Amino acid sequence: MLRGIKRLNRYEKRLLRIAKLGGKLVKINQAGFSRRTDEGFRFPIYSLEIGTKEGLEKHPVGITAGVHGLETIGIQILIDFLEYIISPKSTGFLPELKKGKLGLVVIPIVNPGGVAAKTRSNPGGVDLMRNSGIDAEKPLPFFGGQKFSNKLPYFRGHGLEPESRTLSRTVFEKFFHVQDSILPVLDLHSGFGTVDNVWWPYAYTHRPCTDTALYEKIASHFKDHCGHINFAYGPQSASYTTHGDLWDKFYDHYQDLYSEQGSWSSKFLPLTLEVGTWSDIKEEPMKLFSKKGIFRPAEHNKSEVLTRYRGFLRDFVRLGLTKPKDWTETQ
Repeated sequence: MLRGIKRLNRYEKRLLRIAKLGGKLVKINQAGFSRRTDEGFRFPIYSLEIGTKEGLEKHPVGITAGVHGLETIGIQILIDFLEYIISPKSTGFLPELKKGKLGLVVIPIVNPGGVAAKTRSNPGGVDLMRNSGIDAEKPLPFFGGQKFSNKLPYFRGHGLEPESRTLSRTVFEKFFHVQDSILPVLDLHSGFGTVDNVWWPYAYTHRPCTDTALYEKIASHFKDHCGHINFAYGPQSASYTTHGDLWDKFYDHYQDLYSEQGSWSSKFLPLTLEVGTWSDIKEEPMKLFSKKGIFRPAEHNKSEVLTRYRGFLRDFVRLGLTKPKDWTETQ
């Protein structure tokens, strides 16, 4: 675990540098704690709020990473992106953050205990993306989530874990009460497939979600107007179905709160960026025998991968500049 803790400390030091670089524009908070380890230790979970009070209250955009402790490439991509947009000298600097037109809410490492232990699950052996309690329709056997034992992968747990509750509380407090806004939240993962996927709800059913038409318009915007043509866009269930996806739970909770309120126009839009890291297995077949191998890119192009997503993430964040009516009046 020592190597994992050192890696976690390096990430946290970079987050502190980002907070220092951003000055008054960046606020770092302790949002919660991890599940307690066997040794009795609980890792803090940090969040960053980037932007002015007005931007964060009226136009928040969310990005999370590190839900699975083995998928650290997502954490690194996110930290690189934050450094890219925070520095005033950077070509990627987002002036809208300073002008109050956008606010960014970030949880860079949702599962610090998993990162430290170098495990997919949290310290309690629970896979957080199988933890929401939602039962899927025809999920993949075992991979889709299991309740047999926390000694086996994809354990669903017996209730929301501390990390899941921290994420749920943050999403509810920062996004659920914002009016007349597009509220996009992106969760970074890695390890599935040979191409990069951008998924929207649902993971538990093949039935289309309420905002499918809007998600399809956003996908067309990314491809046709932003040039992000190398991603596969669609609901997660088009790739596979699973129990317990947290974003399905949050999305449905939002729909339950506001679907019958005719005057409510905001749209809460969770998305997942799944970085496909299987494409270089032919070049580096030994990845298959490494604990983290299939969840990270080959070492020879790791630096390129870390910077490859800057443009996509920047365009994703800029979705927060739009209003719901902008999407009904176009395309």
